[in-house]
Amino acid sequence: MPATRSYKRGFEFPHEGFVQRAIENYFTAAGFQLTTDNHIDLQCVHPVTSETWHIEAKGVTTQIGLDFRTCVGQLVQGMHSESAKYAIAIPDTQAYQAQVAKLKPWVVSRLGIHWLFVSQDGSVRIVAPSVA
Repeated sequence: MPATRSYKRGFEFPHEGFVQRAIENYFTAAGFQLTTDNHIDLQCVHPVTSETWHIEAKGVTTQIGLDFRTCVGQLVQGMHSESAKYAIAIPDTQAYQAQVAKLKPWVVSRLGIHWLFVSQDGSVRIVAPSVA
């Protein structure tokens, strides 16, 4: 299990602490083992399939555009394995949907970025690169 982190804005939707907990719960329930890495918000591996995910999480802030672009950069710079799945977990809000829409689908596809949209009830909807 990853080390407990503190979040300036807390653990309520749509903040990063909420998004982080939701994706941890989602992948744990799917049988993944969570690993600790100080440079990745969530890294997990499935013990049977060896499927690996590297995920950056963001929540609503006062500068969503800047923080979203920073998150994309962090994810891309951390892409070290061709076999891993890479994702950005964000609250399912209009503001973040607008940020995602600004990225060209061919760029998202070539980079292999998955979107993990976290709803207010904590559910996670995964959008694969080919559909984004």
